Amino acid sequence: MPKQKKKRNRQTTQISQAPRNPYTNHPLMTKGGVHQKSKSAERSQARREVKQMARDWSSLLISIIK
Repeated sequence: MPKQKKKRNRQTTQISQAPRNPYTNHPLMTKGGVHQKSKSAERSQARREVKQMARDWSSLLISIIK
């Protein structure tokens, strides 16, 4: 009696994907754009500019006096 080949039972396994974010294609999400600086960041920037101007002015004044 000849040997018979064993048939393997090959099952295809499906890889389940992670659930998609349902809000990504929402029409309101397309309104996003460039973000603005916060008010505190704007105030800090203004303070830095004023201090820089004061340093420049004082150094200019000292050079004129000498």
